Amino acid sequence: MLNFTFWIALPAVAVYFGVCALVFVAMHLMSAEMNAIDSDRGKSAIAAAVESLVVGLAESTADEATWTEAYINTYIEPNPAWLDSVWGATARISDTYDTAILTDMSGNIIFGETSRGPVTGTLAELFSGVPQLLERLEAGIARAGDDATVSNLSRNARGAAALAGAVVHGNSGQASIPREQRRVLWLARQLDDIMLRDVATRFQLPLPRLVEVPKPDHDVMALTDAAGAAIATIDWPPRRPGDPAFAHTATIAVLVMLIIGVLIFVVLAAFRHSIKLRTASEERDWYNARYDGTTGLLSRFGLEEHIAQAIPRKRGELPVAVSQINVDGLQDIVGLYGREAANELLVALAERFETITDGQAVLARTGPTELSLARLGEDAGEKIRGFADRILAGAGEPVPVGNLKLKIGLSIGVVDAPTRRDNVGNLIRMAETAVARARETGGNHTVAYDPAIEDERRRRIELQADIRRGLEAGEFDLEYQPIIDFRTQAILGVEALMRWNRRAAGPMGPGEFIPAAEASGLIDDLGMFALRRAIEEIGPLGELKISVNVSPAQLRNPTLPQTVFATLDEWGVAASRLQLEVTESFLVSHPDRAIRLIEQLRQSGIIIALDDFGTGYSSIGYLKQFRFDRVKLDRSLVAEIDSDPVQAALVESTMIYAFAMGLAVTAEGVERREEAALLSRLGCREFQGYLFARPLRLAQLERLLQGEQALRQAS
Repeated sequence: MLNFTFWIALPAVAVYFGVCALVFVAMHLMSAEMNAIDSDRGKSAIAAAVESLVVGLAESTADEATWTEAYINTYIEPNPAWLDSVWGATARISDTYDTAILTDMSGNIIFGETSRGPVTGTLAELFSGVPQLLERLEAGIARAGDDATVSNLSRNARGAAALAGAVVHGNSGQASIPREQRRVLWLARQLDDIMLRDVATRFQLPLPRLVEVPKPDHDVMALTDAAGAAIATIDWPPRRPGDPAFAHTATIAVLVMLIIGVLIFVVLAAFRHSIKLRTASEERDWYNARYDGTTGLLSRFGLEEHIAQAIPRKRGELPVAVSQINVDGLQDIVGLYGREAANELLVALAERFETITDGQAVLARTGPTELSLARLGEDAGEKIRGFADRILAGAGEPVPVGNLKLKIGLSIGVVDAPTRRDNVGNLIRMAETAVARARETGGNHTVAYDPAIEDERRRRIELQADIRRGLEAGEFDLEYQPIIDFRTQAILGVEALMRWNRRAAGPMGPGEFIPAAEASGLIDDLGMFALRRAIEEIGPLGELKISVNVSPAQLRNPTLPQTVFATLDEWGVAASRLQLEVTESFLVSHPDRAIRLIEQLRQSGIIIALDDFGTGYSSIGYLKQFRFDRVKLDRSLVAEIDSDPVQAALVESTMIYAFAMGLAVTAEGVERREEAALLSRLGCREFQGYLFARPLRLAQLERLLQGEQALRQAS
């Protein structure tokens, strides 16, 4: 009896309660699925209603814009009164749209009327996503001519709205309108709770609302503009039809479970269940060792085993090619959207890669952010490289993940070599080395393995160690390039530039050691050295301004302001003499933190300059979004300005905007008198470049300042 109780009765009781639990879990899952289906139905209905509003508004806009009378009153005999009596009056009283705006192709408002009164300025100041809509309209005109229309959700001061635009043109065969004369009619309608109430009534849904912060237990749908930015959230209480169904079926299930008591069936089920558990466990362990649980692909071990088993023992070697594909930015997706979204992205990419390879290569997941392709045979290298090229070519296409469409970058490493059964792991490590090089060189391209890559990585590690040693040995120095007042030719300040001329192994330029320092995290130490040394050396030189470049790594350091303030206090230098130069890379990646940091430094009197304006992502919008004191025009923007009218117009518009915001402008890299003369006529006062002075050592700078002072006293 003891054996029966221990080996049969107790397992049977455990199985019985397990079955009961499984039944209730299944019922609960069915209830949850019913709730999910009802929730998806509500989301689809609301999404369809919003889409219907946008499409209907686009059709209305096309009708209003395709009108001979509108063409005459817009182009032939411009008549603001007609615009107001037709479109403006409709915007004030109609339910079709509550905003009517006429702009040029750059979005500048020519006529604007809303239900709340007239509007002026630019369309982008009133609605979000306008640059993207203008780009779509340009593309649509290129394809379909003046009949092109664009529409999307947008955000304005009142919240979410539908926005549609169409080129105003006649409907009786008028000629196409030149771009500079083309006028675009924009109609908008505000999304409000009344519209959502109609949706709820039509689809028998709980009442949805537009909210800033949705309730935790409510269903939500995010609305985005043409730029993909969130503009509003629709929130509604779920009906949860599965809950009463669960309560009803649970009562019946309890009664059924109490009736089920056939001991023989339970005992037989216990034996079968025991055997099944043991088998399943062994299979699961075997599977988990060779396959990735998220994607179902081979794991790294499984890939090595697969390749090794495909190589005949007697043959010794076989050509094998491996391509490792790193999903750049996957950890950022985890941080933004969660691990589940990242896993779904990997599954979607795996399906895309399987479609490309069409069974001609083995696909595996060989790391947290890496997928790999492998092929054996004489044509393995050619095939794998071709697959890598096709995968990279399609990397720009967004990957649908749930309600999201994620754009990712891919870095690919490829290796092709004869391989033995016992060194397959070495081949995969070569692919990892190649993909690491692809990531280090900017990503989004393919790198073929070369032993020189490992040599270069080894040299870079040695260089980083050399930089650390150089800092400890005091081998770094600063040179100072004067900033000149063009009108008086006086030296207003200097920019501190890092030099490593006293390196034990020979001088090295900043273009080589600074990237290595940034990659290793030593740029923070180098930057603080430059800041302290510049304040120490230039501080005693009268009222000369001290300009120091600050790297993104330093800006991410929360103690930077305190360190700067302490250094200024230590050498008794006024904060107003220090200018910190920042680049747009930190502004793009951390805009909120950048605003707080800039404001904290400016409040102490420190001057903040936007450096290298005209390169990278540089935009006039930064000058408005971030409170700078100065903008420094990059050499690439001012070079050949005297011979390039487009470049000159760009610089002039930038300077006009900067001056209008009260910003000073410094032109960097000025090397020719013609460039300086034109910049001066455009209003630029401060110059920096070889035309005026090369970077100088401290002693040279002091002699230059002494000569300037003597000349001033003599005059």
